[in-house]
Amino acid sequence: METFRDKTAVVTGAGSGIGKELALALAGEGAHVVITDIVKERIDEVLPQLQGKGVRAGGYRVDHSDLEETRAFADRFFKEWGHADILCCNAGVGHGARIEETSLEEWKWVLGVNLWGVIYMVHFFVPRMIERRQGSILITASQAGLAPAPGMAPYNVTKGALVSLAETLRMELVSHNIGVSALCPGIINTNIIRDGKIHFADETSVQSNIAQFYATKGTDPAVVAKDGLRALKRDIAIMPTPLHAWPLYLLHRISPSLFQRLGKSQWKKGKAFIIPVQRKP
Repeated sequence: METFRDKTAVVTGAGSGIGKELALALAGEGAHVVITDIVKERIDEVLPQLQGKGVRAGGYRVDHSDLEETRAFADRFFKEWGHADILCCNAGVGHGARIEETSLEEWKWVLGVNLWGVIYMVHFFVPRMIERRQGSILITASQAGLAPAPGMAPYNVTKGALVSLAETLRMELVSHNIGVSALCPGIINTNIIRDGKIHFADETSVQSNIAQFYATKGTDPAVVAKDGLRALKRDIAIMPTPLHAWPLYLLHRISPSLFQRLGKSQWKKGKAFIIPVQRKP
């Protein structure tokens, strides 16, 4: 997609973080933007910022893990906006725990938001794009979808699935003039840790510790949004972002066995690679 001006974009999970910055970046380039979030107050905060860029903007509270809520949103969107030129499936949640401490309820929660939420949006929006024979799709996966870290199995599963989904759609939809990209962020300063479910049995303060790590060491989500727009414009298949996301991605591609040895070693030391998650025994 060469230009975003006067295009209509949908960005899910845009009340904060990467979704908010994607929405603002698209509006800054002249796109009309519709955002969703599960927290209405966040929508109310972002909408004036979008409108201040001189474009049409709309906001809807949606729980994308809920099929009927997503269906209702899609029906309302097409009635009020007509069509979507750009679809950014960004809504997601974070989770961290050892596998033996992860409940089935947590598995269902993470898969519901991160994976089914995207599947529902694809189901309702992609056929409309096919009818118009044009469009661009950006799916926010994660560095963890390219190079999984220990201590976050449900999250890794969903993000790996999203990379696979993006690559599959990219092959299927090329004949319909629809581009698909997977955005794979690393450690970013967003609400994903504070809003997520992070717990390890031997360290009750782990969530606040990791949240502080992300806040102080994480990259500005605006950097990720810039790379996301670049992926849309240039139809890039997989976009790791920012630069710190590349080494583990490349190591995993070049030598999976070496990547595994490194992961095992770090986990034994109480780290999921560079992120501290547990006390040493």
